[in-house]
Order: sequence, then structure tokens, then C-alpha cells
Amino acid sequence: PAPEKHYWRAALAEAMSLAGGTAWYWIDRERQVADWDFPSWTDRLTTDVMRYDNNPFHVNFAWHAANGTGFHFWARANGLSFLESVGMGALTSLTWEYALEYREKVSVNDLIFTTGTGISFGEFMHVLGRYLNEDPEAAEWTAARWTAGFPLALTRALDGRRPASLASKPDFWHQLHLAYDFASSDVTREAEQASDLQGDDDYFMHTLHLDGRFVRLPGYLQVGQWSRFFHTAEFTQASVEVSLSGKGDAVRLSSDAILLGWYSQNIAEDGALSKAGMLGVSTAYDYRREEFGLWDDKVGVFHFPGPAANLHLSWQGVSLEARARAYADFAGLNAMSNEAWNAAHPAEQGKAILRKQGYYYGYGASASLFAELRYRDLSLGTRLQGGRYFSDEGLDRIQEEVTLDQKSSDELRDAELWLRLDGLPYHSYLAARVSLRERTATLEEFESSATLTRFALQLGLAL
Repeated sequence: PAPEKHYWRAALAEAMSLAGGTAWYWIDRERQVADWDFPSWTDRLTTDVMRYDNNPFHVNFAWHAANGTGFHFWARANGLSFLESVGMGALTSLTWEYALEYREKVSVNDLIFTTGTGISFGEFMHVLGRYLNEDPEAAEWTAARWTAGFPLALTRALDGRRPASLASKPDFWHQLHLAYDFASSDVTREAEQASDLQGDDDYFMHTLHLDGRFVRLPGYLQVGQWSRFFHTAEFTQASVEVSLSGKGDAVRLSSDAILLGWYSQNIAEDGALSKAGMLGVSTAYDYRREEFGLWDDKVGVFHFPGPAANLHLSWQGVSLEARARAYADFAGLNAMSNEAWNAAHPAEQGKAILRKQGYYYGYGASASLFAELRYRDLSLGTRLQGGRYFSDEGLDRIQEEVTLDQKSSDELRDAELWLRLDGLPYHSYLAARVSLRERTATLEEFESSATLTRFALQLGLAL
């Protein structure tokens, strides 16, 4: 049965989240005061106060995404529908920007990112929480249930519902993986201007990965022929990666939710030809902050809803999985030649965000393709992704003082290839992976590029 909707309890949870943020805001007053513009209440109701803020990169593109995830998750945990939770997340974000940060101009980037990224990551966390609380085996992971699934664990305890109290396992398909890899990386950085950073670098790195996929369609990839329309983000996935080396560290986050679409399958028995496909509308989030010597890459992207397609084919033990996405994007990216540009133009007042934090806000488009061919326990896969971004001018925090509103652009190209062996003891697997990432950037007259090549051996566990 559908859970009871607790609107007031959801509102209380959102209010407590805002109270925690407000406490931090005033405790950290010494740093926050630098952003106080003191716009009048009448000005705050116009578009004149809508600007990009000057907060650190991780605050705007990781912490605000975490806030949006929490807003969405708490609403879902209290029984609200998918659309109601999106609305409550948007309302909570607006309350923060317009009421609690009343001494500041309204941050356009926060309004977009907090709600937008919270949809895909928040829905994934909701489904993960359901899995941890409803699946009889997963519910035994008490620590996971009260951490990753905390909002659902708490609300169900308040309702008097025991973990895994349903008559059977939740009827949705899932994949969860935990992996470690050791990689050798090589970086090449080039620039047209001699004053810009250039050179070659190499290092070893250690990475922990956690990723998952959920599909909440009863009978998904089980024997049978059927089709249906879905509209509450039944396909969700997310990943978290943390890397360490002697030359720096990195954090990478991503999520993807298919908001609505049409799914059809014809899954046969006894190795006969089976096929399944999905056409829908997806929204997604990508974040990476990587600082390894010459490789300094900061990219935060909210992918506006765009077309998505999935394909599954199998026959006689051979299967093919493919997924394609295309998006219009809002993004923040570090400007690779920022220091060289500032040194060349000491008398100019450029974008405040570039001078203070070294990144810019922009819009663009991206596309990705995933494909994996599998024969029994052996699989060969690839992932291709690319994007092009251009800076947005005219909405700087101190736009009135800008003498040269620099134009920036970036082109990103990522490719990965892997060979994987499953079926090892304790649900483990081994993989060899090679990846190539290229970035070409311009900042006014400065042009630069960087290439990262990585070879990794990975040991993973299917949870």
C-alpha cells in the first residue's frame, strides 16, 4: 500500500534543514559578511537582484546539490509523491534565497542547482532508502539503513513500521557495486602563451567507487512481453568516487533520473532472442573536483531534462546494454588560464567570481553514450561523453564595477574502455580500465589544453 502522506511532518523536516543552514550561516558570519549587499525588500522582488554568487566551487556545486538531495529525500520519506517532493524542494530553496539570505542578492546559480540536482540524486537516495528498509536481506545492514537510508528509517520508526515489514521484497530491479582501483595517470598541459602553465606530469592514485542503479518497474527484464508508460522517475542511478595520491585528491559525483517515458520488453526463455527498450526524458547531475599537480579540473553541471534512450538485447548467453543521453546544461568550470589572464591585465576588473574563486558560470550542451557487450562472465564496455560550454555575461555579483566581462569557453571530451571478469568468489569481479580525458579552454586571448590518460586495475564487489 502507498504510505500515508505527512505534509506537516515533511514541512517540519524541511524547516529543520533550513534551521541548520541558518545556524551555520550566522556561525560563519565573518566569511558570510563579504557577500552582504543589503538589497531593499522592494528590490528583492525584481530581477535586478538576481546575480551569480561568489561562493567556493565545492559550496555551490557539491553542498547545494547535497541540500537539494536532502530536501527531496525528506519529502519522499514522508510519503509525498515525486512531483510534490520536487515542489517542496523548490519551495525550500526559494525560502532560503529570498527569506533567510535577506541581506544578499538572490543567487541564480543556487536556485537552479539546489532544486535541479536534488531531483536526480534525491530520487536515487529515496529508492536506495526503500531498498535498505524493505528488502529483507538489505534491512539487516543496520548501519547502512540508519545512514544512507536515515530519513526513511526514521519516518518508518515514527509510523511504527518495522524494517522489511512488507510481505515480499520490493518489486524493483537493482545493481549496487563497491570497488577499489589502483591507477597510473599521465598529464600533459599545453598553452599558446608562454606565461601560462605548461608541462608533463605523472602519478599513481587510489580510488574508491560506489555506484548503483534502480528500476522500479515490476517485471523489468524478467520473462514476459509487456509495455507501459511511466512518469515518476522509475529509472535512477548515481555514483560517488573519492581518489587520493601523493599529488592531490579528487571527488566525483553523478546522478541520473529518467523522469518519464515509454518502456517495452519481450524477454524470452531458454536463451532465445530477447529485447527491451526505453525512450524517455532524463535529468542528471555531474560534479568533479580533481587537483593532481598539472591536472586541475573543476566541473559542476546540472543537466536540464533532455532525451534519453536505453537498449537491452540478449541471445544465447550474449547480451548488449546501451544507454544514450543528450542535454542542455548549466555549469560551473574553473578557467584554466585565469592566473595568466590576471597577471596580464592587472588594471582590469573582470568577473568577481573569476578573480575570487577561479571559475565561471556558463551554459552549453552535452551528450553521452554507454555500451557494454557481455558473454557469460566476461564483458567489454565503453563510455563516451562530451560537452561544450560558454560563459554567461551580465550577471556578476558586482556587475556595476566590471570593466572587462571576460568571455570563456570549454570543450570537454571523455572516453573510457574496460574489460571485466565477473563470477569470482564472494560476488567479486576484476576489471582493467583505460580512460582518456581532454579539455580545451579559452579565456579571452588565452588558449590552453590538458590531457589525462589513466590505466587502472579494479577489484569490485557486487552488493
